[in-house]
Amino acid sequence: MVNNLENKIFLFLEINKFTIVAINSTNEFIYKGEALTNNQNNQIELDFLDNFLNENIFKIEKKLNEFVKNIFLIIDHHNIFSIRLSIKNKFDNIIINSNSINKLLLEAKSCCKKTLEDFDILHMKIDRFIIDGTYFETLPEKQNCKNFSIEINYICLPKKISKTIEDVLAKYQISLDKILSFNYLNNFLDDKNNNLYITAQKILDGFNENEVYITNKNPKKLGFFERFFNFFN
Repeated sequence: MVNNLENKIFLFLEINKFTIVAINSTNEFIYKGEALTNNQNNQIELDFLDNFLNENIFKIEKKLNEFVKNIFLIIDHHNIFSIRLSIKNKFDNIIINSNSINKLLLEAKSCCKKTLEDFDILHMKIDRFIIDGTYFETLPEKQNCKNFSIEINYICLPKKISKTIEDVLAKYQISLDKILSFNYLNNFLDDKNNNLYITAQKILDGFNENEVYITNKNPKKLGFFERFFNFFN
């Protein structure tokens, strides 16, 4: 078997259903497996997850003729929550550029460091830009202003939940590449694009220009905000 980075494996965990899919570089579905959990305690059943992976991982590897080394996790869980904050530039007469936005994002990181130390940040996005008292959902062309602030939203999951899932995956020598919130992805589904996994791939590719990408190292392909800010773990 080989290691092929062109194929992606998505594991979707709901309280009552687990789904795993393999998608190739052209977003074609190569494999799909799912199972109902009959869950009664509103928690991810780890023994069921172990059995589910045991049932499907070998089938995927045989189908793709490659080892499964990394998985993208999509999770729908009641313990996912949001933290919102607003950060204002402390100086007047600002030139809005990568440097000024970078400073605000770094300040936001510092403000939330203690609060978020026990949580994984699934998504970090800028909800609104406030320029001279006017609200913008995307960054406008205007470059100079007297007052500038941004409203940031952190979508978080307790680390104890992700850690238990990582431990199960580790039994199969699989790493957790990225965790995505189902409710967040659901905001980007529409009549023309109602496929959850294709939407997840688009988000991973930088579809939401207001999302700040959380990475451990500089990626080869950078999104809009990622060009001036990498939020390191």
